[in-house]
Amino acid sequence: MTAALATLAALAALTGCGSGGDDRPGPEPSGAKRVLRLATASDVSQEPVRQNLIRAWDAARPDVEVEFVHLPTATDDARSQLVATLQGDKAAYDLVNMDVTWTAEFAAGELIRPLDGDPLQGMWEQVASTARYGEDIWAVPFNTDAALLYYRTDVWRDRDWKPPRTWRDLERAAAAATDGAQVTEVFEHGYATQLGEYEGLTVNTLESVWASGGELVVKKDGSATAYEVRAATPRTEAGLRNLADRYRRIMPPEVRRATELDTLRMFERGEVAFMRNWPYVYNVLDAKMAGKFGVVPLPGPKGRGASVLGGQNLAITAGSENAGPARELLDHLAAPEQQRCLLDGGFAPVLKASYEPEGPKCSLTGSAAPGGGADGEGGETDRTAEAGKSGEAGKPGEPGEPGEEAAEPDSGPGPGPDGLPPYTRALKEALGTARPRPVTPYYAAFTELIQTEVHPSLRQNPDEGTVASERLDKELRQVMKGG
Repeated sequence: MTAALATLAALAALTGCGSGGDDRPGPEPSGAKRVLRLATASDVSQEPVRQNLIRAWDAARPDVEVEFVHLPTATDDARSQLVATLQGDKAAYDLVNMDVTWTAEFAAGELIRPLDGDPLQGMWEQVASTARYGEDIWAVPFNTDAALLYYRTDVWRDRDWKPPRTWRDLERAAAAATDGAQVTEVFEHGYATQLGEYEGLTVNTLESVWASGGELVVKKDGSATAYEVRAATPRTEAGLRNLADRYRRIMPPEVRRATELDTLRMFERGEVAFMRNWPYVYNVLDAKMAGKFGVVPLPGPKGRGASVLGGQNLAITAGSENAGPARELLDHLAAPEQQRCLLDGGFAPVLKASYEPEGPKCSLTGSAAPGGGADGEGGETDRTAEAGKSGEAGKPGEPGEPGEEAAEPDSGPGPGPDGLPPYTRALKEALGTARPRPVTPYYAAFTELIQTEVHPSLRQNPDEGTVASERLDKELRQVMKGG
Protein backbone atom coordinates (compact mmCIF):
# COMPACT_ATOMS: atom_id res chain seq x y z
CA MET A 1 0.00 0.00 0.00
CA THR A 2 1.97 2.87 0.93
CA ALA A 3 0.70 6.23 -0.15
CA ALA A 4 3.46 8.72 -0.67
CA LEU A 5 3.17 11.85 1.40
CA ALA A 6 4.35 14.79 -0.63
CA THR A 7 5.70 17.86 1.08
CA LEU A 8 4.62 21.38 0.34
CA ALA A 9 7.81 21.80 -1.64
CA ALA A 10 6.45 19.28 -4.14
CA LEU A 11 3.70 21.69 -5.15
CA ALA A 12 6.00 23.67 -7.37
CA ALA A 13 6.98 20.52 -9.21
CA LEU A 14 3.38 19.42 -9.59
CA THR A 15 2.39 22.62 -11.36
CA GLY A 16 4.63 21.57 -14.23
CA CYS A 17 2.75 18.32 -14.93
CA GLY A 18 0.97 17.79 -18.23
CA SER A 19 -2.56 19.18 -18.55
CA GLY A 20 -5.78 18.14 -20.14
CA GLY A 21 -6.88 14.65 -21.11
CA ASP A 22 -10.25 12.90 -21.29
CA ASP A 23 -11.84 10.53 -18.79
CA ARG A 24 -10.81 7.33 -20.58
CA PRO A 25 -7.97 5.36 -19.02
CA GLY A 26 -4.81 5.76 -21.09
CA PRO A 27 -2.40 2.96 -21.89
CA GLU A 28 -0.20 1.93 -18.99
CA PRO A 29 3.08 0.02 -19.10
CA SER A 30 2.77 -3.51 -17.79
CA GLY A 31 2.76 -3.53 -13.98
CA ALA A 32 2.75 0.27 -13.70
CA LYS A 33 0.50 1.99 -11.20
CA ARG A 34 -1.73 4.95 -11.90
CA VAL A 35 -0.86 7.70 -9.43
CA LEU A 36 -3.80 9.69 -8.05
CA ARG A 37 -2.60 13.03 -6.72
CA LEU A 38 -4.88 14.22 -3.92
CA ALA A 39 -4.49 17.77 -2.63
CA THR A 40 -5.76 18.14 0.93
CA ALA A 41 -5.28 20.08 4.11
CA SER A 42 -4.03 18.26 7.21
CA ASP A 43 -6.29 15.78 8.99
CA VAL A 44 -7.47 17.43 12.20
CA SER A 45 -8.84 14.37 13.96
CA GLN A 46 -7.13 12.85 16.98
CA GLU A 47 -6.02 10.15 14.55
CA PRO A 48 -5.83 10.58 10.75
CA VAL A 49 -9.02 8.66 10.01
CA ARG A 50 -9.61 10.26 6.61
CA GLN A 51 -6.11 9.40 5.42
CA ASN A 52 -6.47 5.88 6.82
CA LEU A 53 -9.65 5.37 4.80
CA ILE A 54 -7.89 6.44 1.62
CA ARG A 55 -4.84 4.33 2.39
CA ALA A 56 -7.03 1.27 2.97
CA TRP A 57 -8.62 1.71 -0.47
CA ASP A 58 -5.15 2.26 -1.90
CA ALA A 59 -3.86 -0.97 -0.33
CA ALA A 60 -6.65 -2.96 -1.98
CA ARG A 61 -5.84 -1.51 -5.41
CA PRO A 62 -2.58 -2.86 -6.84
CA ASP A 63 -3.14 -0.74 -9.95
CA VAL A 64 -3.41 2.61 -8.11
CA GLU A 65 -1.25 4.61 -5.75
CA VAL A 66 -2.62 7.68 -3.95
CA GLU A 67 -0.17 10.50 -3.43
CA PHE A 68 -1.14 13.07 -0.80
CA VAL A 69 -0.15 16.66 -1.42
CA HIS A 70 -0.57 18.59 1.83
CA LEU A 71 -1.82 22.15 1.57
CA PRO A 72 -1.31 24.92 4.11
CA THR A 73 -3.25 24.53 7.33
CA ALA A 74 -5.03 27.88 7.12
CA THR A 75 -8.18 27.65 5.00
CA ASP A 76 -7.59 30.88 3.06
CA ASP A 77 -3.98 29.92 2.27
CA ALA A 78 -5.01 26.44 1.14
CA ARG A 79 -7.67 27.85 -1.19
CA SER A 80 -5.30 30.42 -2.70
CA GLN A 81 -2.68 27.76 -3.36
CA LEU A 82 -5.19 25.39 -4.95
CA VAL A 83 -6.63 28.07 -7.23
CA ALA A 84 -3.21 29.28 -8.34
CA THR A 85 -1.98 25.75 -9.04
CA LEU A 86 -5.06 24.59 -10.95
CA GLN A 87 -5.31 27.78 -12.97
CA GLY A 88 -1.76 27.16 -14.11
CA ASP A 89 -2.25 23.45 -14.73
CA LYS A 90 -5.65 21.80 -14.41
CA ALA A 91 -3.99 18.37 -14.33
CA ALA A 92 -1.66 19.19 -11.43
CA TYR A 93 -3.90 17.14 -9.13
CA ASP A 94 -6.51 14.47 -9.77
CA LEU A 95 -8.59 15.08 -6.64
CA VAL A 96 -9.03 18.04 -4.34
CA ASN A 97 -10.40 17.92 -0.80
CA MET A 98 -12.10 21.31 -0.54
CA ASP A 99 -13.84 23.36 2.06
CA VAL A 100 -17.54 23.23 1.18
CA THR A 101 -17.57 26.96 0.38
CA TRP A 102 -15.10 26.54 -2.49
CA THR A 103 -17.20 24.22 -4.65
CA ALA A 104 -19.13 26.91 -6.51
CA GLU A 105 -16.01 28.97 -7.19
CA PHE A 106 -14.08 25.96 -8.50
CA ALA A 107 -17.03 24.87 -10.64
CA ALA A 108 -17.58 28.33 -12.11
CA GLY A 109 -13.86 28.59 -12.83
CA GLU A 110 -13.88 25.18 -14.59
CA LEU A 111 -11.20 23.87 -12.23
CA ILE A 112 -13.25 20.76 -11.39
CA ARG A 113 -15.58 18.62 -13.49
CA PRO A 114 -19.28 17.73 -13.04
CA LEU A 115 -20.14 14.23 -11.88
CA ASP A 116 -22.53 11.76 -13.48
CA GLY A 117 -25.30 9.99 -11.58
CA ASP A 118 -26.49 10.89 -8.11
CA PRO A 119 -23.75 10.40 -5.52
CA LEU A 120 -25.71 12.45 -2.94
CA GLN A 121 -28.37 9.92 -1.94
CA GLY A 122 -28.94 9.43 1.77
CA MET A 123 -27.49 12.81 2.75
CA TRP A 124 -29.12 15.77 4.46
CA GLU A 125 -30.37 18.15 1.79
CA GLN A 126 -28.29 21.02 3.18
CA VAL A 127 -25.19 18.81 2.97
CA ALA A 128 -25.99 17.80 -0.60
CA SER A 129 -26.56 21.44 -1.56
CA THR A 130 -22.89 22.26 -0.95
CA ALA A 131 -21.92 19.93 -3.82
CA ARG A 132 -24.29 21.45 -6.38
CA TYR A 133 -23.79 24.48 -8.57
CA GLY A 134 -26.24 25.41 -11.28
CA GLU A 135 -27.83 22.25 -12.62
CA ASP A 136 -24.89 19.93 -11.94
CA ILE A 137 -23.25 18.02 -9.12
CA TRP A 138 -19.57 18.93 -8.86
CA ALA A 139 -18.35 17.09 -5.76
CA VAL A 140 -19.07 14.34 -3.27
CA PRO A 141 -19.27 15.49 0.36
CA PHE A 142 -16.63 13.61 2.35
CA ASN A 143 -17.51 14.81 5.84
CA THR A 144 -19.87 17.47 7.05
CA ASP A 145 -19.72 19.55 10.23
CA ALA A 146 -21.91 21.38 12.73
CA ALA A 147 -20.62 23.30 15.73
CA LEU A 148 -21.38 22.16 19.29
CA LEU A 149 -21.39 23.85 22.68
CA TYR A 150 -18.77 22.27 24.96
CA TYR A 151 -19.21 22.79 28.70
CA ARG A 152 -17.61 21.72 31.95
CA THR A 153 -19.61 19.19 33.92
CA ASP A 154 -17.47 18.85 37.05
CA VAL A 155 -17.48 22.35 38.57
CA TRP A 156 -21.09 23.18 39.42
CA ARG A 157 -22.12 23.26 43.09
CA ASP A 158 -25.76 22.75 42.09
CA ARG A 159 -26.11 19.03 41.51
CA ASP A 160 -29.20 19.65 39.38
CA TRP A 161 -27.36 22.02 37.03
CA LYS A 162 -28.25 21.55 33.36
CA PRO A 163 -26.35 22.81 30.31
CA PRO A 164 -27.72 25.96 28.63
CA ARG A 165 -30.31 25.70 25.91
CA THR A 166 -30.83 29.39 25.05
CA TRP A 167 -28.48 32.34 24.67
CA ARG A 168 -29.89 33.82 27.84
CA ASP A 169 -29.16 30.55 29.67
CA LEU A 170 -25.59 30.62 28.37
CA GLU A 171 -24.97 34.21 29.42
CA ARG A 172 -26.22 33.49 32.93
CA ALA A 173 -24.19 30.28 33.15
CA ALA A 174 -21.08 32.05 31.84
CA ALA A 175 -21.46 34.66 34.59
CA ALA A 176 -22.03 31.93 37.19
CA ALA A 177 -18.77 30.25 36.16
CA THR A 178 -16.87 33.27 37.47
CA ASP A 179 -18.62 33.14 40.87
CA GLY A 180 -17.03 30.99 43.57
CA ALA A 181 -20.38 30.61 45.28
CA GLN A 182 -21.70 28.69 42.25
CA VAL A 183 -18.65 26.75 41.04
CA THR A 184 -15.89 24.79 42.73
CA GLU A 185 -13.38 26.07 40.19
CA VAL A 186 -13.59 29.78 39.38
CA PHE A 187 -13.11 30.74 35.73
CA GLU A 188 -11.77 34.11 34.66
CA HIS A 189 -14.24 34.23 31.77
CA GLY A 190 -17.27 32.21 30.82
CA TYR A 191 -17.28 31.53 27.09
CA ALA A 192 -14.92 31.35 24.12
CA THR A 193 -15.50 31.18 20.39
CA GLN A 194 -13.57 32.02 17.23
CA LEU A 195 -13.50 35.74 16.47
CA GLY A 196 -10.10 36.11 14.82
CA GLU A 197 -10.11 37.85 11.46
CA TYR A 198 -10.53 34.68 9.37
CA GLU A 199 -13.37 32.32 8.39
CA GLY A 200 -14.22 31.65 12.03
CA LEU A 201 -15.45 35.22 12.39
CA THR A 202 -17.72 34.86 9.35
CA VAL A 203 -19.17 31.66 10.78
CA ASN A 204 -19.87 33.23 14.18
CA THR A 205 -21.35 36.33 12.53
CA LEU A 206 -23.80 34.26 10.49
CA GLU A 207 -24.83 32.21 13.53
CA SER A 208 -25.47 35.36 15.57
CA VAL A 209 -27.46 36.99 12.76
CA TRP A 210 -29.55 33.85 12.26
CA ALA A 211 -30.21 33.59 16.01
CA SER A 212 -31.61 37.11 15.82
CA GLY A 213 -33.98 36.20 12.99
CA GLY A 214 -31.91 38.15 10.47
CA GLU A 215 -30.16 37.32 7.22
CA LEU A 216 -27.20 38.68 5.30
CA VAL A 217 -28.19 37.09 1.98
CA VAL A 218 -30.90 34.67 0.84
CA LYS A 219 -31.13 32.69 -2.38
CA LYS A 220 -33.51 34.21 -4.92
CA ASP A 221 -36.61 32.18 -5.70
CA GLY A 222 -36.13 29.99 -8.73
CA SER A 223 -32.42 30.69 -9.03
CA ALA A 224 -29.67 28.19 -8.39
CA THR A 225 -26.90 30.77 -8.11
CA ALA A 226 -28.29 34.27 -7.44
CA TYR A 227 -28.73 35.80 -3.96
CA GLU A 228 -30.73 38.70 -2.58
CA VAL A 229 -29.02 40.88 0.03
CA ARG A 230 -30.99 41.54 3.23
CA ALA A 231 -28.42 42.99 5.61
CA ALA A 232 -30.16 46.33 6.21
CA THR A 233 -32.80 45.10 8.65
CA PRO A 234 -33.29 45.61 12.40
CA ARG A 235 -32.90 41.90 13.12
CA THR A 236 -29.64 41.66 11.19
CA GLU A 237 -28.38 44.76 12.98
CA ALA A 238 -29.37 43.12 16.30
CA GLY A 239 -27.42 39.98 15.43
CA LEU A 240 -24.30 42.00 14.64
CA ARG A 241 -24.68 43.97 17.86
CA ASN A 242 -25.30 40.87 19.96
CA LEU A 243 -22.06 39.27 18.77
CA ALA A 244 -20.02 42.29 19.84
CA ASP A 245 -21.92 42.66 23.11
CA ARG A 246 -21.37 39.04 24.08
CA TYR A 247 -17.70 39.35 23.27
CA ARG A 248 -17.39 42.26 25.68
CA ARG A 249 -19.54 40.68 28.41
CA ILE A 250 -18.60 37.01 28.65
CA MET A 251 -15.49 36.30 26.56
CA PRO A 252 -11.75 36.77 27.15
CA PRO A 253 -10.27 39.76 25.27
CA GLU A 254 -7.93 37.46 23.33
CA VAL A 255 -10.91 35.76 21.66
CA ARG A 256 -10.78 38.68 19.21
CA ARG A 257 -7.71 36.95 17.74
CA ALA A 258 -8.73 33.35 18.42
CA THR A 259 -9.03 30.33 16.14
CA GLU A 260 -10.47 26.89 16.90
CA LEU A 261 -7.13 25.74 18.30
CA ASP A 262 -6.85 28.82 20.52
CA THR A 263 -10.28 28.30 22.05
CA LEU A 264 -9.57 24.60 22.52
CA ARG A 265 -6.50 25.54 24.54
CA MET A 266 -8.50 28.03 26.63
CA PHE A 267 -11.00 25.32 27.49
CA GLU A 268 -8.29 22.75 28.25
CA ARG A 269 -6.46 25.16 30.55
CA GLY A 270 -9.61 25.96 32.52
CA GLU A 271 -9.79 29.58 31.37
CA VAL A 272 -13.42 29.27 30.22
CA ALA A 273 -16.29 26.98 31.19
CA PHE A 274 -18.03 27.03 27.78
CA MET A 275 -16.72 26.84 24.22
CA ARG A 276 -18.13 26.75 20.71
CA ASN A 277 -16.16 24.32 18.57
CA TRP A 278 -16.43 21.49 16.04
CA PRO A 279 -16.97 17.76 16.71
CA TYR A 280 -13.32 16.77 16.11
CA VAL A 281 -12.45 18.55 19.37
CA TYR A 282 -14.36 15.94 21.39
CA ASN A 283 -11.78 13.18 20.97
CA VAL A 284 -8.93 15.64 21.56
CA LEU A 285 -10.50 16.69 24.87
CA ASP A 286 -11.50 13.17 25.84
CA ALA A 287 -7.86 12.12 25.78
CA LYS A 288 -7.02 14.78 28.39
CA MET A 289 -10.11 15.56 30.46
CA ALA A 290 -12.47 12.60 30.16
CA GLY A 291 -15.52 12.87 32.39
CA LYS A 292 -15.14 16.62 32.92
CA PHE A 293 -17.06 17.96 29.90
CA GLY A 294 -20.13 17.42 27.76
CA VAL A 295 -21.64 18.71 24.52
CA VAL A 296 -25.04 19.98 23.38
CA PRO A 297 -26.21 21.77 20.21
CA LEU A 298 -25.55 25.50 20.04
CA PRO A 299 -28.09 27.67 21.87
CA GLY A 300 -30.70 29.75 20.10
CA PRO A 301 -33.00 32.60 21.14
CA LYS A 302 -35.61 30.24 22.59
CA GLY A 303 -34.13 26.79 22.14
CA ARG A 304 -31.74 24.97 19.86
CA GLY A 305 -29.85 27.32 17.55
CA ALA A 306 -28.54 26.94 14.00
CA SER A 307 -24.88 26.17 13.36
CA VAL A 308 -23.16 27.07 10.14
CA LEU A 309 -22.68 23.90 8.12
CA GLY A 310 -19.02 23.03 7.66
CA GLY A 311 -17.27 20.13 6.06
CA GLN A 312 -15.16 18.99 3.15
CA ASN A 313 -16.10 18.09 -0.41
CA LEU A 314 -14.07 15.86 -2.73
CA ALA A 315 -13.94 16.81 -6.42
CA ILE A 316 -12.18 15.56 -9.55
CA THR A 317 -10.11 18.20 -11.30
CA ALA A 318 -11.02 19.29 -14.80
CA GLY A 319 -7.69 18.12 -16.21
CA SER A 320 -7.30 14.81 -14.38
CA GLU A 321 -6.15 11.95 -16.59
CA ASN A 322 -7.27 9.46 -13.93
CA ALA A 323 -10.93 10.38 -13.61
CA GLY A 324 -12.09 6.74 -13.61
CA PRO A 325 -10.26 5.52 -10.50
CA ALA A 326 -10.71 8.96 -8.92
CA ARG A 327 -14.49 8.55 -9.12
CA GLU A 328 -14.22 5.04 -7.70
CA LEU A 329 -12.39 6.44 -4.68
CA LEU A 330 -15.05 9.14 -4.18
CA ASP A 331 -17.86 6.59 -4.25
CA HIS A 332 -15.97 4.33 -1.86
CA LEU A 333 -15.44 7.11 0.70
CA ALA A 334 -19.13 8.07 0.59
CA ALA A 335 -20.27 4.50 1.38
CA PRO A 336 -21.84 3.78 4.81
CA GLU A 337 -18.97 1.65 6.15
CA GLN A 338 -16.42 4.39 5.54
CA GLN A 339 -18.72 7.14 6.76
CA ARG A 340 -19.17 5.33 10.09
CA CYS A 341 -15.38 5.45 10.58
CA LEU A 342 -15.60 9.23 10.39
CA LEU A 343 -18.14 9.32 13.22
CA ASP A 344 -15.92 7.15 15.40
CA GLY A 345 -12.94 9.36 14.58
CA GLY A 346 -14.51 12.70 15.51
CA PHE A 347 -15.84 13.81 12.13
CA ALA A 348 -19.46 14.23 11.07
CA PRO A 349 -20.58 11.69 8.43
CA VAL A 350 -22.62 12.95 5.50
CA LEU A 351 -25.03 9.98 5.54
CA LYS A 352 -27.97 9.97 7.93
CA ALA A 353 -27.74 6.19 8.33
CA SER A 354 -24.28 6.50 9.89
CA TYR A 355 -25.82 7.98 13.05
CA GLU A 356 -28.09 5.00 13.72
CA PRO A 357 -27.09 2.18 16.13
CA GLU A 358 -28.19 -0.46 13.64
CA GLY A 359 -26.18 1.13 10.82
CA PRO A 360 -23.05 -0.33 9.20
CA LYS A 361 -19.91 -0.59 11.31
CA CYS A 362 -16.57 1.02 10.49
CA SER A 363 -14.66 -0.74 7.73
CA LEU A 364 -11.24 0.00 9.23
CA THR A 365 -9.69 -2.59 11.51
CA GLY A 366 -6.62 -2.91 13.68
CA SER A 367 -4.36 0.09 14.18
CA ALA A 368 -6.02 1.97 11.29
CA ALA A 369 -9.42 2.01 13.01
CA PRO A 370 -10.38 5.03 15.14
CA GLY A 371 -9.04 4.35 18.62
CA GLY A 372 -6.63 1.77 17.28
CA GLY A 373 -3.52 3.81 17.96
CA ALA A 374 -2.72 4.48 14.31
CA ASP A 375 0.36 6.41 13.40
CA GLY A 376 -0.17 9.30 11.08
CA GLU A 377 0.03 12.92 10.41
CA GLY A 378 -3.04 14.04 12.30
CA GLY A 379 -2.44 17.08 14.35
CA GLU A 380 -4.39 20.17 15.02
CA THR A 381 -5.20 23.04 12.74
CA ASP A 382 -7.08 26.26 12.99
CA ARG A 383 -9.74 24.39 10.98
CA THR A 384 -8.80 25.26 8.00
CA ALA A 385 -8.19 30.40 14.44
CA GLU A 386 -15.54 40.07 31.34
CA ALA A 387 -18.43 38.23 32.90
CA GLY A 388 -21.49 40.40 33.12
CA LYS A 389 -25.21 40.76 33.07
CA SER A 390 -27.42 38.85 30.70
CA GLY A 391 -29.24 40.59 27.88
CA GLU A 392 -32.74 41.94 28.14
CA ALA A 393 -35.45 39.76 26.72
CA GLY A 394 -37.93 41.11 24.22
CA LYS A 395 -35.60 43.07 21.94
CA PRO A 396 -35.11 41.82 18.37
CA GLY A 397 -32.59 39.01 18.41
CA GLU A 398 -32.03 39.07 22.16
CA PRO A 399 -32.02 35.82 24.16
CA GLY A 400 -35.35 34.17 24.83
CA GLU A 401 -37.39 34.17 28.00
CA PRO A 402 -36.28 32.05 30.94
CA GLY A 403 -38.02 28.80 31.69
CA GLU A 404 -37.00 26.93 28.53
CA GLU A 405 -36.40 23.25 29.00
CA ALA A 406 -32.71 22.63 29.65
CA ALA A 407 -30.73 20.62 27.14
CA GLU A 408 -29.99 17.07 28.14
CA PRO A 409 -26.26 16.39 28.35
CA ASP A 410 -24.67 13.61 26.38
CA SER A 411 -23.23 10.57 28.10
CA GLY A 412 -19.76 10.38 29.53
CA PRO A 413 -16.57 9.29 27.78
CA GLY A 414 -16.45 6.20 25.60
CA PRO A 415 -19.17 4.67 23.42
CA GLY A 416 -22.65 4.58 24.89
CA PRO A 417 -24.74 1.42 25.32
CA ASP A 418 -25.75 1.70 21.66
CA GLY A 419 -22.12 1.55 20.55
CA LEU A 420 -22.16 5.11 19.17
CA PRO A 421 -19.75 7.86 20.25
CA PRO A 422 -21.15 9.97 23.10
CA TYR A 423 -21.45 13.12 20.97
CA THR A 424 -23.63 11.40 18.34
CA ARG A 425 -27.01 12.63 19.58
CA ALA A 426 -25.93 16.25 19.95
CA LEU A 427 -24.21 16.20 16.55
CA LYS A 428 -27.21 14.69 14.79
CA GLU A 429 -29.50 17.32 16.33
CA ALA A 430 -27.10 20.09 15.33
CA LEU A 431 -26.92 18.84 11.75
CA GLY A 432 -30.72 18.82 11.57
CA THR A 433 -30.80 22.61 11.97
CA ALA A 434 -27.42 23.51 10.43
CA ARG A 435 -27.40 25.93 7.51
CA PRO A 436 -24.96 26.22 4.61
CA ARG A 437 -23.10 29.38 3.79
CA PRO A 438 -23.92 31.04 0.45
CA VAL A 439 -23.20 28.71 -2.49
CA THR A 440 -21.65 31.31 -4.75
CA PRO A 441 -18.47 31.68 -6.81
CA TYR A 442 -17.97 34.98 -4.98
CA TYR A 443 -17.77 33.44 -1.53
CA ALA A 444 -14.14 34.46 -1.02
CA ALA A 445 -15.09 38.12 -1.45
CA PHE A 446 -18.20 37.63 0.70
CA THR A 447 -16.28 36.29 3.68
CA GLU A 448 -13.50 38.85 3.33
CA LEU A 449 -16.05 41.65 3.48
CA ILE A 450 -17.75 40.21 6.57
CA GLN A 451 -14.43 39.91 8.36
CA THR A 452 -13.35 43.43 7.40
CA GLU A 453 -16.62 45.00 8.55
CA VAL A 454 -17.30 42.99 11.70
CA HIS A 455 -13.86 42.64 13.27
CA PRO A 456 -13.42 46.33 14.20
CA SER A 457 -16.63 46.14 16.26
CA LEU A 458 -15.01 43.66 18.65
CA ARG A 459 -13.46 46.18 20.97
CA GLN A 460 -13.66 46.67 24.68
CA ASN A 461 -15.04 50.15 24.17
CA PRO A 462 -18.57 49.79 22.72
CA ASP A 463 -18.33 53.28 21.23
CA GLU A 464 -15.55 52.16 18.89
CA GLY A 465 -16.20 50.43 15.60
CA THR A 466 -19.87 49.57 15.24
CA VAL A 467 -21.16 47.63 12.23
CA ALA A 468 -23.56 49.66 10.13
CA SER A 469 -25.92 47.17 8.49
CA GLU A 470 -26.84 49.72 5.80
CA ARG A 471 -23.20 50.02 4.71
CA LEU A 472 -22.79 46.26 4.84
CA ASP A 473 -25.94 45.85 2.74
CA LYS A 474 -24.60 48.21 0.07
CA GLU A 475 -21.23 46.53 -0.12
CA LEU A 476 -22.72 43.04 -0.19
CA ARG A 477 -24.81 44.00 -3.23
CA GLN A 478 -21.59 44.61 -5.13
CA VAL A 479 -19.84 41.51 -3.82
CA MET A 480 -22.68 39.11 -4.70
CA LYS A 481 -22.57 40.37 -8.29
CA GLY A 482 -18.85 39.74 -8.54
CA GLY A 483 -17.97 43.41 -8.16
